[in-house]
Amino acid sequence: MKTLRERQQETGRTLSLNGAAWRRLRASVLEREPLCRDCWKRGRLTVATDLDHHDNDPRNNDPDNLVPLCAPCHSRKTQADMGKKVSAGCDANGQPLDPDHPWNTAR
Repeated sequence: MKTLRERQQETGRTLSLNGAAWRRLRASVLEREPLCRDCWKRGRLTVATDLDHHDNDPRNNDPDNLVPLCAPCHSRKTQADMGKKVSAGCDANGQPLDPDHPWNTAR
């Protein structure tokens, strides 16, 4: 089993996810933007619990690079970034829940 430090070195992460520096950074970003950005794009108000690195670089901890997401949206984005097929489904009216679906993007 790998140690936390070994996993951090593999991913290139510069801040430990259970460290004080990350907790402070996470709190400040979530205080500034407390709602899940993807849900908000879909007209839903869901509290953000996670932060995602917009550029997928775990070393880039610039607050402008950290996107607040709820856990389900963060999981979907991570799986999609890993090349896996993900589906967000649709709401009760048949509208796609995926904010990047063509029906949900401005033309």
